[in-house]
Amino acid sequence: MPLTLTAPEPGTEQGPFTPDMDAIHYGIPVTTFGDDGGVLALGHHTPLRALAAFNAYARTWWGASNLADDREARTADWLDEIETDWVVFRRPDPARGDDPTWLWFMDHAQPDHPQAVPITYICA
Repeated sequence: MPLTLTAPEPGTEQGPFTPDMDAIHYGIPVTTFGDDGGVLALGHHTPLRALAAFNAYARTWWGASNLADDREARTADWLDEIETDWVVFRRPDPARGDDPTWLWFMDHAQPDHPQAVPITYICA
């Protein structure tokens, strides 16, 4: 499932901001996002490298055997689910309908946007 993001509205950027990541696995900063168990990594990574980091995250943070929490899950079944994108991270803005209890939001951005950050993610 592709990540659905909105483009930043002009003038709403809040300066350079990258949220704290929960962990670093295999040199890749990783955290969760959204309500549905998505996992993201800062930077663009190969699907296999990202999946290794995501599985390590699932084992250490969720106590799961892997991202699928299924010992029979096959790597090949997950590689096509991993995507890359460019985003701008921002703080919640209730005027945009954001939940103010969330620590951050991200909006899709063009790679040449001055605050764009490359991410690799999976919507688990």
